Amino acid sequence: MDSKDFRLLVALHENARQSYRSLGQRVSLSAPAVRDRLKRLEDRGILQGYWLYVDPGIFDREDLMVFYKGDWKREDAVKALAADDVAFVTWKLDGGLSVQMWPRDREKAVKMLTSALGTRPSEQTFTEIQRKHEISPVDWRIIDALIDDPTMPFETLIEKTGLSPKTVRKHLQSLIRNETIYTMPRLGSLADSGDIVYHLSVKGKVALTELRRVLDEAFLVGDTHNPPMKYLLCRASDLADVTSRTQAARKIPGVESVEVTLNRELLVATDHVHSLVREKIREWEDTRRRLRHTRIEPDSETGRYSETAHSPL
Repeated sequence: MDSKDFRLLVALHENARQSYRSLGQRVSLSAPAVRDRLKRLEDRGILQGYWLYVDPGIFDREDLMVFYKGDWKREDAVKALAADDVAFVTWKLDGGLSVQMWPRDREKAVKMLTSALGTRPSEQTFTEIQRKHEISPVDWRIIDALIDDPTMPFETLIEKTGLSPKTVRKHLQSLIRNETIYTMPRLGSLADSGDIVYHLSVKGKVALTELRRVLDEAFLVGDTHNPPMKYLLCRASDLADVTSRTQAARKIPGVESVEVTLNRELLVATDHVHSLVREKIREWEDTRRRLRHTRIEPDSETGRYSETAHSPL
């Protein structure tokens, strides 16, 4: 794992649907060289595939992260994944679990997860609903198609949605630009010697520039507001380097805690995300049926309503 490998992983976090050529321009490599590097990362278990992260605000839901310390097994992670409102579970190398939930009722969601795992979480953070823009019926169809295969070829996405290339391109670019969806890499831990890629959670009010000053190569992959916490993807030369950098980060004014985590596996609740998206599609279709014989008709691309000529039949 060298600096260019790490920069490739960072670029994949920003948009994993980029072409090899586009990725290569980011790290000064040819498209074949990018392909070969990604293949090596897959063979070593560092890059375990891709998944679609959807902004929970489009479902009118909060972003809640709950953490479980201890020596949990994979079957526990699967059990957590089946709980109500769970979007994904990260099973850590140290046995801990990080569970992201998209609840409408935060207290009820934690209670259900506690019932599934038999204990309350050690910590939790959340971000309240933040709606960025309206989602159209076309957007929902594109999101639904990408959930199972977020890096599917553009031609396959056209076929899956039944939409024109121009419409798919316009709406997909908008969804990515507005940060409604992210095509993300599934990362595991390094399986052999060499530089280490790890995740760092930093609690407290601290600027990213200050963290990068002591951590060097660090990329923001997410944050929550209550309490304020940043989640970073970092690279270090070895475990001693990880230790020294995290100790330095703990001394930054405003930092309350710093925790290193190495991923073992990321499990995504694709069925749950599908159900939320398809519920929105059904809501639009039901509205369209109710208004079919009126002078108001929802536009199939934007979801907005406009007056139409009403047939006496």
